[in-house]
Amino acid sequence: MFRPTQLPAAITLSAILASLAFQSTSHGDLIYRPNEGWSREGGFFGSSTAIAKTADLQMQYGQDLEKKGDLNGARDAYKRLLKTFPLAQQTSEARIRLAGILEKQGRFEEAFETYDELVLKNPESKEFIPALDAMFNIAKRYMNGEKRRLFGVKTFASNQRAEEMFDVILKRAPYSRSSAQVMLFRGMVLERQGKDAEALAAYQQIIDRFPSDSVADEAQYQMGYIRLRSLKDGSYDFTDRVRAQESFEDFVNRAPQNGRIPQARENLQLIEANAAKAAFEVGKFYDKTGKVKAAVLSYEDVIRDHPNSKEADLSRKRIAALRQEKGEDATQTRKNSTEPAEGAAQRKQLEAKISTNSRADYVGPQIKKTTPATERPSQERPSQERPSQERPSQGPALRLQEADAAPPSPSPSSSQKLELSLPSPRLTPPTPQNP
Repeated sequence: MFRPTQLPAAITLSAILASLAFQSTSHGDLIYRPNEGWSREGGFFGSSTAIAKTADLQMQYGQDLEKKGDLNGARDAYKRLLKTFPLAQQTSEARIRLAGILEKQGRFEEAFETYDELVLKNPESKEFIPALDAMFNIAKRYMNGEKRRLFGVKTFASNQRAEEMFDVILKRAPYSRSSAQVMLFRGMVLERQGKDAEALAAYQQIIDRFPSDSVADEAQYQMGYIRLRSLKDGSYDFTDRVRAQESFEDFVNRAPQNGRIPQARENLQLIEANAAKAAFEVGKFYDKTGKVKAAVLSYEDVIRDHPNSKEADLSRKRIAALRQEKGEDATQTRKNSTEPAEGAAQRKQLEAKISTNSRADYVGPQIKKTTPATERPSQERPSQERPSQERPSQGPALRLQEADAAPPSPSPSSSQKLELSLPSPRLTPPTPQNP
């Protein structure tokens, strides 16, 4: 006869463990009683997944755990509230409390996503602005070198992640009180990644949208700094130099009391020195290649545009050396020619008129080229004075042909009389006149 007591001990133990595991997943109810605190009812062994009957009680339960320092328990309590009561009015507070706990635990990306969920799902709540500010602070952490986590372990800093966070903030609230600052930091992060064109566009957008904000002053300075950096890297682009100079000059005019004014003035001096050096290098290039006049012209440009620079002194010495070596004729340029000022002005004026008159789209009087009388053809010389009958007072000028100059041919009949047509006699008597 088979008896249960004869079952192997292993099977009996396995059944007991399975029963316990099944019972531990049962849900109980959290009950709060004044002066007693929280208790779990239902379920088995006081299951830790117990849920309060209302969202308000669940919120109170999470807050009590948070006050006791049980951050993990409070975090789980807020998560259960959001899952069990997704439409309750306590969800916005639960999300911001949950995100705050995640921040305290160093789980910044999870915290950012939780804040973002609050901004999307609870835009009318009082927690909206604090959530945006918290997102901004987390993005700044990554901008300042906070390392990303991989499987819970901090690995490497990421400016790319900071850029993404700033983009999310601007997308969620493009006209918030911190938008200008968010845009400024986003531009700085773009700079660090070598995206200068995008950074310049971001700074220009700040100036266009917030022209009276102090953040726009910082954006103006950063625009000059980006262009100055290209000059420091060896760029001789004239456009980069002009734009960098304009950016710092605009900054000085915009914010004369800003603490960066001394640095901006130093940068302007550096740009000026860079421009003088670039212009002098052009002269040296022509000098080495044997183009004497072009070299002299370039050196004269240095002297004119940067008279107080050391390159101007070098240019003066080199021009003197070239004149002594090559002679005055070889180094003569239009700039140092002896043409009188009045004659040069008249020549330039005439050249400008002729150039304008020769344009295809010119509308106006034509400039007539006069030729001396000695160079006119003989047939175009003015003839002697003719009777007034041969000079019509109106109409185009007539030119005599050879047939007109020949003598008149004889009439066919010499006896033919010339018929004159006389006016008909007047029929009405004249008006009597007074004596």
